[in-house]
Amino acid sequence: MTEVGLRETKRRATARALAQAAFDLAQEHGVDGFTIDEIAARAGYSRRTFANYYAGKEEAIVAVAIERVRHGLDTAPDEDLPLLDWLQAVARQQLNDGLLMVLGDLQVLAEQHPPLRPHLLEVQRCIRETAREAVLSRIDGDQIHAHLLVGAAYGALTCVLDGQIPVRLPAKADGNGSEMTITDFVDLTFTYLRQGF
Repeated sequence: MTEVGLRETKRRATARALAQAAFDLAQEHGVDGFTIDEIAARAGYSRRTFANYYAGKEEAIVAVAIERVRHGLDTAPDEDLPLLDWLQAVARQQLNDGLLMVLGDLQVLAEQHPPLRPHLLEVQRCIRETAREAVLSRIDGDQIHAHLLVGAAYGALTCVLDGQIPVRLPAKADGNGSEMTITDFVDLTFTYLRQGF
C-alpha cells in the first residue's frame, strides 16, 4: 500500500471511529447528554482531532451513516457484474450491514432533537451523491443515467424509513412473518427497475 493510500485509510478509520462514538453516545444519552470531549475520549482521540473532522457533534452523529455507505462501496462485489446487478448487490450489503437501522435511529434522534434534522437531510444527500459517483465511475460519466438510477434505487428507501412499507430488519428476526425482509425489499425494488413500472 502506498503512503497516500495508508494515510487515507487512517484518515477514514479516524472519521469512522469519531462518528461511531458520537452516534453511540447519542443513542445512550440523547443528543444533549454528552460533549465533544466525551466523543473524542470514547474514540481515543483528542478534541483537536475531532475538530479536524467535524464541525460539531450533530455532524459527527449523522456521519455514521455516510461511513456505512462508504464501507459498503469499499467492500462492493465484483465490478464485472452488470450495473443493475452490481448496484443491487451493493444495496443489499449496505442495508443488511445495518445502514437502514442507523438511518432509522437517526430519524428518531432527529425527531427528539430538531437541530439534528438539517444534518440528517445533508447526510441523505451525501448518501445519494456517494452512490451516484460510484455509478458514474462504472458508466463513463452518463450523468442523467446515474442520477435517475440512484434516485430510483435509494429513493425507494424513503418508503421504508417513513414506515409506509414495513420491512423486517436483520437484527429483528422475531417478526410475525407478515413483513418483507430488507433483502426481499431490495430485490423487489430492482425487479421494478429492470422491468419498468
